[in-house]
Amino acid sequence: MSIVKKQHKQVDEYLNHKSKTELSLETQVFLSFKHRTPNRYKLLDKLIRANITPEEELTEKTVYLGEKAKKLLRTILKKLFSNRYALINHKYITQATRCKSDQNTIILKELERILKIQFYRLYTNNEGAKFSRHYYIELHPTVIDELKDTGHDNSEFYPEKNRPTYTNRNIFNKDKYIDLESNFSENSEEVRIVENTEPQVAIFPQEAVKPVKLKKRLPNERKKLTNAKRKARVYHFNQYKEPQGLSYHYPLTKEDASQLQSLSGRDFSLQAMNEILFDMSKRLDNRFCSKAQFMAYFGKCLRFEMRDAVKTGNDNFRIKTNITPTTQREIDKEKEIEQYLSEVEQRAITHVCPKNQLKARLANVLESLRSYELLSNIKNFEVVGNTIKIYFKSLVQLSEFETDLVLSQVQSIYSNSEFDIEGVEYVIEDVYNLKSINEHGDVREKRTTVLPTLKQDAWGDICRQLIKTYGIHIYNNWFSNLTPVIDDDARTVELKAPNSFIQQWVETNYGEGIRNIIKKLGLELKELFSSSDLKRGY
Repeated sequence: MSIVKKQHKQVDEYLNHKSKTELSLETQVFLSFKHRTPNRYKLLDKLIRANITPEEELTEKTVYLGEKAKKLLRTILKKLFSNRYALINHKYITQATRCKSDQNTIILKELERILKIQFYRLYTNNEGAKFSRHYYIELHPTVIDELKDTGHDNSEFYPEKNRPTYTNRNIFNKDKYIDLESNFSENSEEVRIVENTEPQVAIFPQEAVKPVKLKKRLPNERKKLTNAKRKARVYHFNQYKEPQGLSYHYPLTKEDASQLQSLSGRDFSLQAMNEILFDMSKRLDNRFCSKAQFMAYFGKCLRFEMRDAVKTGNDNFRIKTNITPTTQREIDKEKEIEQYLSEVEQRAITHVCPKNQLKARLANVLESLRSYELLSNIKNFEVVGNTIKIYFKSLVQLSEFETDLVLSQVQSIYSNSEFDIEGVEYVIEDVYNLKSINEHGDVREKRTTVLPTLKQDAWGDICRQLIKTYGIHIYNNWFSNLTPVIDDDARTVELKAPNSFIQQWVETNYGEGIRNIIKKLGLELKELFSSSDLKRGY
């Protein structure tokens, strides 16, 4: 057969070529988006919804796919091009449709002509990974059958670059004059055939072979752990040496209370939690290997606690079974203190005077117990010059901070532009009602004693104990005349009296008591001597 006839046959076959089967619209859409043909979006607009019924009154909007369904279909097709199936959940679908799960279900039903959609509550892939509540999506079986029967070559959506090309494409244009006679013999030159009598060996230059450098590929590690790895993670807690009970964790701290509030979801106060824990520790014998285990258990107990978190939010909340006789006495004492301080504040409102106002100020600035001890022992106030005298019924120890605080409150009440208080003098009033008469025939009457100012050192502590044991008058008459010599390294005390009379009197009447007080404070009385003994050289 001549060359011209062969070319005619090829042209006729190409021009008269038709596909054996016509592709459905769904298959055309798949191929058009796979090969990115220009008419892919026009074909997508022609797709009919799969969830329409003949009874509905159909319009252009109800027949064809909606915009959200088109957008979701394009997203799913991209996944199908790279894999045989797509596994997505409602969260992924919402990113494309911006709809909720019930609306996403309706949108997926529109695509059932081109996609096969199956919902799995729990799906396990070939690698063993489990996915809950996912859609398994693949191409519809009819579309797959069409692609197998027809092939890509018979489709007009097959890309142009993959079609077989011809060098003489002008022969397809019927409008032009086509000269099919060959002028091959005219344009060709003579071909000379030379026989090689001797074999020739071609030698190629050797080039230096460069070693290939292998690129080190970094491992593709996931930053976010998978569910399997997260479950396999081992948590290490600070274990106790021995399992501890509920009483070991009593009382709770503020940090524990805030953590338990978040674990239980209930706003119990720290006082209420400690009371509940103390009550449980007397009834239950649970053991815990770590603090975290106890927090998880107690947080669950607080979650189902029947008591109201608001009603138990008072700081004075107590459970009756937790109240012991000692605790009851403390509660009664607290109530007595609160009642007394409230009466002091009420008296300052009903009877306005500097004395009542000063008591109300002291009740607010000092601690409740200290203010009660101070105010209950105050008998009277007296202004003498620029000094105010406070008369006490009994001895009250005040720290330097408390004395400064009392002075500031006194100045705020009594001082003005014309008069200023410079100091406060504390006086203990001791009354003697004795029937006996002294040798001069005089009856002993009321006598006031000034409270001494003691230093915050070892001798000051000894003097306070002496006053507490023997009284302020014996201290002023005898112990105030003693001069201490304290050796801090040896922990010894030497007392020097001004004369032998005081030295003998103190040694005879109070020597044993002084030694006991010094011994309780961790010291030792070495010697009690007088200044006359030093002169004699003893």
